[in-house]
Amino acid sequence: MRPPRRDFASEVTLPDGRTLAYAEYGDLEGAPVLSFHGTPGSRVSASVARETMTRAGVRLIAPERPGFGHSEYTPDWSFADWADDVAALTDALGVAEYGVVGVAAGGPYALGCAAHTPERVTRCAVVSGVPPPKVAREETTRFDRALFSLARWSPHLGRPLAWLLRRRIRDADRFTDVVGDPTDGDLSDPRFGETGRILLSDLREGVKQGSLHVATDYGVLASPWDFELLDVGAPTRVYHGGTDETVPLAAAEHVAHHVTDAELVVYEDEGHRRPPVEHAADVYGWAAGVAEESDDGERPAKKGAADD
Repeated sequence: MRPPRRDFASEVTLPDGRTLAYAEYGDLEGAPVLSFHGTPGSRVSASVARETMTRAGVRLIAPERPGFGHSEYTPDWSFADWADDVAALTDALGVAEYGVVGVAAGGPYALGCAAHTPERVTRCAVVSGVPPPKVAREETTRFDRALFSLARWSPHLGRPLAWLLRRRIRDADRFTDVVGDPTDGDLSDPRFGETGRILLSDLREGVKQGSLHVATDYGVLASPWDFELLDVGAPTRVYHGGTDETVPLAAAEHVAHHVTDAELVVYEDEGHRRPPVEHAADVYGWAAGVAEESDDGERPAKKGAADD
């Protein structure tokens, strides 16, 4: 059976009247998992796991945060607001409980859902995730640190840098024009080929409404979070590449150490973009409760193992 192609955006109306857009991939009768995109990003990023999720029996639901893709922008949102939006979406879809997966900047939103709606979230996975603000200011790229610093005070201060990022994305012919070639020249890297085309499309969808929402999202990530990592009670796995230069491994170690029921999975020779693409069966399958072991035979390190 071929997996359904639903890259187009479906929409629901939230209780406050806003429109939230999403797409579904995989087995629409399967175990539900919510996938949260990076910044910028959109529902399209989750489509790289379409065929894998169909085989695994996972119903992958990919909502877009305010201003991204087709979701309506609002100038003020928080992690608690996002958890409420996700709960409203899943109510509309008839889903009572679900796993959550956050990729890169989506990681804090997955943790936020687990903290604010614990009665709904069964498992939480963070992949190449952004850490809390203090750690992020020390462990991210120079561009991200600058945008975090400006957007923390006001999205309008961060907007010029977000505009530069948007222009770079709109002018790009390939995904590598935005993120650069891998340092080892590995042509199997997910930023090349069909996956690279999907990820570039994802970025373009993420900035189609402009740049203000991008700066707003950076501001949410850079401001004090409205939950503590200790508030995350759901079983959690933190997946990270050991050679990630965008968000170094220390960020993942921090999150895994401070979430009560967390395990850290490190892919030693991988960077920022491989884990959510090449290990989708492991990540999403575990979040859905249909896969317990990593697809390469690697067992997760227990919480705190990074500190031994």
